[in-house]
Amino acid sequence: MRDRFTITISDINGSKHYQLHQVIKKFVLYFSLFIVLVILGGSFFISFLMDEVDSLEVKKAKILQEQAALKKKNDVLQVQISEKTQEFEDIKEKITDIEELVGLKPSSETKVDDRLQDITFTSSQQKAFFNSIPNGEVIPYSGLSGSFGWRVHPILKRKEFHRGIDLRAKIGTPIKAPADGVIEFAGYHKSSGFGNLVIMEHNYGFKTSYAHLEGKFPFQAGDFVRKGEIIGYTGNSGLSTGPHLHYEVRFITRPLDPKNFLNWNSSNFKEIFEKEKRVSWQSLIKIMNNQFHLQKQQ
Repeated sequence: MRDRFTITISDINGSKHYQLHQVIKKFVLYFSLFIVLVILGGSFFISFLMDEVDSLEVKKAKILQEQAALKKKNDVLQVQISEKTQEFEDIKEKITDIEELVGLKPSSETKVDDRLQDITFTSSQQKAFFNSIPNGEVIPYSGLSGSFGWRVHPILKRKEFHRGIDLRAKIGTPIKAPADGVIEFAGYHKSSGFGNLVIMEHNYGFKTSYAHLEGKFPFQAGDFVRKGEIIGYTGNSGLSTGPHLHYEVRFITRPLDPKNFLNWNSSNFKEIFEKEKRVSWQSLIKIMNNQFHLQKQQ
């Protein structure tokens, strides 16, 4: 009887006895225990899944919030881009209007060069030109180490447009102003790699720049400088492979080849009109001649 398990079921009709073997008893016990464990494990797993779902819902809400914030920021940026684009177009339109007003808008007429060659200039008019527009050597010419145009940067090793020329020079060579003007900047210009830099504004939209200088500046920003006065000294500051002068000439922000202006003098006065096509010389000459005549009448 020890190996048997007795189950008694009683009702109104009496009692019934069932005997089960001890092995079955153990099986029923273990199976019941297994069912309990499965239920408990399932409960814990379901609870874990519910926590994960809640966590994912929180993450989803956060992502949606960030997405909404990014969309809002993107909308703001799009508006700003549109505004800046419109401002740029307005500025371009204003520049065009100014060019038309002062006669600097490129002419579509033919044979402009021929008409320029037919114009006669007095010595006084030529002097006025040379005092106002950059011309002649800014340092004694000893050759070029870098030309105007596309090249591979000697230090950065990338292709870029060289907006000036590099003139060979010993450290400390005096630099002379190529025309009357006002100093726009004189100091160290780190972001450009130019080192010690001088920028001059001249008449009629011309501007010149002188880079890699020594740290001695005879003039400061806002000073008026006469043609031929010393504005700085050559050096080796900034991104430079050796002592030289980086020289730029611009006309209304357009970079021009400075070499054309180095050789410009009274003996070849009209050659610049053919060499440098990015300047509307005919309109410029008209403006300067009008001013010249007004000064004579005063």
